[in-house]
Amino acid sequence: SDLNDIDNMKKMTKLFALALLAGAMVSCNTEDTASTTANGKVAVQFTGGISVDTRAAGQAWADGDKIGIFMIEAGKTLSADVIKEGVDNVCYQTSGSSAFSPISGGKTIFFPIDGDVDFYSYYPQTTVNDYKVALNMANQTSQEAIDFMYAKKTGCNKATPQVDLKFNHMLSNLVLNVQPGNGLTEDDLNKLKVTIKDQNTTATFNLADGVISGEGNPANIQMKTVKVGKKYEAILLPTKSTTREIEFDLDNGHDAPFVWTMATDLKGGNLYNYTTVKLTRTGVELSGTIKPWNEVKNDNENIAN
Repeated sequence: SDLNDIDNMKKMTKLFALALLAGAMVSCNTEDTASTTANGKVAVQFTGGISVDTRAAGQAWADGDKIGIFMIEAGKTLSADVIKEGVDNVCYQTSGSSAFSPISGGKTIFFPIDGDVDFYSYYPQTTVNDYKVALNMANQTSQEAIDFMYAKKTGCNKATPQVDLKFNHMLSNLVLNVQPGNGLTEDDLNKLKVTIKDQNTTATFNLADGVISGEGNPANIQMKTVKVGKKYEAILLPTKSTTREIEFDLDNGHDAPFVWTMATDLKGGNLYNYTTVKLTRTGVELSGTIKPWNEVKNDNENIAN
């Protein structure tokens, strides 16, 4: 009998699996996460690449990074009535590689027995209302927390269990590499703060169509200090506006802040990397590039007063 079988089991792994099963609500979605098939269903094996394979922190996936996943009837628009197998913002995480697995105690995603499905996914996993995610750029202290990425994979089925999600950065990344120019020393930059003036800080990302809308709550955004006096970063909402003021404040009690006007729009998925930002007593000189984060470099010299 089943009871005798349980009594006879000595291996901790099997006991653990049984304990998981015993504690799970009985439904078609609570199969033992260790198996790849259950009741004829095939588990989805997710891997995830990042376009140009870098996040805000300049690295690929980190251990414990969480993505949200939706599985819908193929060819439909993401909405509640086309969700398959209850896969509606299911959380998977990485173990520091490109492979994703269910979070501890979480749901395992199985393909339907029949038919094709489409997957929608995004990072970082959070609360979703009406298939929209709230974006907020006001606090730059944790860049990974606001580096919003999005992936879509269509026409999948159980015949090919491996689903490779290719994540694209949807926001814009600004990197300034600062150095002292004429009249300043490195010590003068020890308390440097860099602020982007009057930028929209909130918006909504629609997971169904990948569109950002509802930008608002303009405020000054203080860039993250990656290395004091040397490197500053921010993740910003894309904007068609081709000018924004950036203020460099030495915070020394006597120098007025230096101001530079950045003269370009901000496209989603681009990294605006100013490789040389020279602060001088007469202004700011910049050169850099723009590439798809995709790194957008700008090697032109720019001067601000």
